[in-house]
Amino acid sequence: MNKENQFQQNINSEDPFIKNLYSDLNERINAYEQEDAVKIDKMKWKDATGSIFFMILIIVYLVYSLA
Repeated sequence: MNKENQFQQNINSEDPFIKNLYSDLNERINAYEQEDAVKIDKMKWKDATGSIFFMILIIVYLVYSLA
């Protein structure tokens, strides 16, 4: 409870810098909490196949050129 009280005190502060800082933070927190698309999808193998293919090509080229 003390942190929430301190947060509210900083929003109502007389110092315009602190008031603006905490008001902006409060707006960002509220916007983040209200987003419906906060879902994070895990990476799948098909997402990495292109990168893996190019890494294999580079490794094969380096092994071939150094051998």
